[in-house]
Amino acid sequence: MSLFKGVKNSRRFVLGYDLGEEVSQISFLASDSDLPETLSTLAGAEAYNIPTVLCKRKDVNQWFYGKDALAKIENEEGIRVDHLIEKARDGKRIDVDGTGYDPVSLLTLFIKRTLSLLSMEMSMDMVDAIVVTTRIMDARMIEVLSDVAGALSLPVKNLYYQSYEDSLYNYMMYQPEELLNHAVIACDYNFGEMTIYDMKLNHKTQPIVVTIDKTIKDDLALAAGGFSENLADKGAEKEKLDSRFLDICQEMMDGRIVSAVFLLGDGFREQWINKSLEFLCRTRRVFQGNNLFSKGASIAAREKVAPTDRLEKYVLLDGDKLKSNVGLMVKKQGQDAYYALLDAGENWYDVRNCMDIILELEAFIDIIITPLTGGEKHVHRIEFEGLPLRPARTTRLRLKIRMKAADKAVIDVEDMGFGELFESSNLTWTEEVTV
Repeated sequence: MSLFKGVKNSRRFVLGYDLGEEVSQISFLASDSDLPETLSTLAGAEAYNIPTVLCKRKDVNQWFYGKDALAKIENEEGIRVDHLIEKARDGKRIDVDGTGYDPVSLLTLFIKRTLSLLSMEMSMDMVDAIVVTTRIMDARMIEVLSDVAGALSLPVKNLYYQSYEDSLYNYMMYQPEELLNHAVIACDYNFGEMTIYDMKLNHKTQPIVVTIDKTIKDDLALAAGGFSENLADKGAEKEKLDSRFLDICQEMMDGRIVSAVFLLGDGFREQWINKSLEFLCRTRRVFQGNNLFSKGASIAAREKVAPTDRLEKYVLLDGDKLKSNVGLMVKKQGQDAYYALLDAGENWYDVRNCMDIILELEAFIDIIITPLTGGEKHVHRIEFEGLPLRPARTTRLRLKIRMKAADKAVIDVEDMGFGELFESSNLTWTEEVTV
């Protein structure tokens, strides 16, 4: 039986798409599998990376992507177009071979071409959900990806976006539980900046609150984008890099217990982590790879379409997450009852709600805000100035709640009147609430 909702006796898939500025990856999770696989661009090999590059053949409207694009560029057969995410975020038209192009359209072209690689595994109408993950996930990135999704016109109804922090969290939820007894650290390095994700778990709370801090170390970047070809210089670079990374590791581990360390990215493929690796392997599990984020995104996709009990014990409260439960008290069968408007742990750009309420005689509502990170529960009162006086339970209001940032909710309220008894006053109120 399929693990996915509403699907029986058919193999279905979810995808995790890691959209990186330098390389991208696609992982998939089948309905009859427990763990995801990563798409390889070369049969029988772990060739997961798809260079996030396009190439336009000179004087011809013919485009190449990924490794084919790099080959054409090396042979001087075309014009290189890279930094696709950065250019799409910027939004300015870019000139390629004398013609101006919309950068979002070029990013769309790249994603469309890469998704075509899946044709050997599945057709897109077999996909129930896609989660796109990238290093920076903010309001502008959501806008760009939404435009891309609209242009792709995929036959996939469930399309989500999340940060690398989210993908690390989802990946860890499918790992052995002993790896979650203490902190987890992931280091992402491709010879440029090193990004370090520090995942902390507070086992004193129920559910267990997980936070992930991200820091960037820019003093490990190699100017040439890799080690020198000169053997003497290369040896010196490796030794210097190893010593600096050891300092970083010792600083991170000082006075705390870390269960596992993940070394991610092609920068760790070279044999340079000697002293630092010896230190890391003391009382810690150390893993090396480069497809954690795409796998984590595919796991997130499964959890969105077919939730399991793996995440019930935990809640992630990173920088993109709503950190408070938001609700209000209502009457249910004559008794006071709490009604949840927004739940902590959700990405702020994903959450919204709409509901109708009927007032007694009061001309206000109290929004209850309960932080999960500590602090006192508090109440924010919204007063409806000018609301017409009506008998009890004959005023219906429509509440729409949305987030404009991780700690800012916007509540729009509209007077709907009450059927044929009272027409709407057409009054509206908007309140911004810190949550």
